[in-house]
Amino acid sequence: MENAVLSHLTDSDATARRAVRISVSVEDMVQPRTRPESLGSETLTQPLSPRWVDRPAGYRDFESAFFVGRGRETFERCAEELLHWEVKIRSGFDIAVDGGAGRVAAGQEPTIFVRLGPFRLPEPARVIEVIDTADRRGFTYGTKPGHPITGEESFILVHNVDGRVFLVLRSVSRAGFGIWRLGEPFVRIAQIIYRRRYARALR
Repeated sequence: MENAVLSHLTDSDATARRAVRISVSVEDMVQPRTRPESLGSETLTQPLSPRWVDRPAGYRDFESAFFVGRGRETFERCAEELLHWEVKIRSGFDIAVDGGAGRVAAGQEPTIFVRLGPFRLPEPARVIEVIDTADRRGFTYGTKPGHPITGEESFILVHNVDGRVFLVLRSVSRAGFGIWRLGEPFVRIAQIIYRRRYARALR
């Protein structure tokens, strides 16, 4: 697992590499200070659970943790940025929600636009869940018809017991419908590129 995590970090990110090597797994890095009463989640990526055990069949799954910084102040600041879509916006997306982007909320149905030069490719989505605990913040959204892929993505900011702050990404995906099935190889490449951007977005 350690090698899998390290493989998604950029070569220039020496700080993150050192932080990740301290632990041997994503799960070890993101253990909450207090275990929630219930870790159950209806989402495929189980964002409330420190261990993603039941990964759904028929999807490509992805999980990685990226070092963001240290301390409560860093966690609170980055949590607000995350819950205002800044990870997506800073990574090259525009967010359109009725009444403006604002704060992420369960039940929202944003259209996420990928910026491709002068063009914007729409990605319809629905926010399934918002996570807001003392040491774990973030959200999960699922795709809607018209999205290039079918699946779900979670962005989870974790304040670890030793003060380190990590952004944990979890996703499950498979080819979208119609013409998007033909473009699946290009979509997979795009996912790799954008995950690298997510890793840097809150620093």
